[in-house]
Amino acid sequence: MKLKYDFVIRNVAGQSVALAVGEDNKYFNGMIKLNSVGEFIFKLLKDDISEDDILTQIVENYNVSPEQAKSSLVPYLETLRKNELISE
Repeated sequence: MKLKYDFVIRNVAGQSVALAVGEDNKYFNGMIKLNSVGEFIFKLLKDDISEDDILTQIVENYNVSPEQAKSSLVPYLETLRKNELISE
């Protein structure tokens, strides 16, 4: 899976946000607020990556259990899917 659109991540007033750029701005016009883990996942999704690989990266980088990581990752990815922001 990977992001469907080309996003850049910027800091706006102390908050990380993702903005679609170039031609993709025609299809997704808005910004997405990201916390630190959301930003980490967004960066991973710039390239094709599996859900299991994202989970592994979260566990390794945030020193959490696989169960903790999965309990946050699954709903986050579902939100991205629901909003048609990732392609499988």
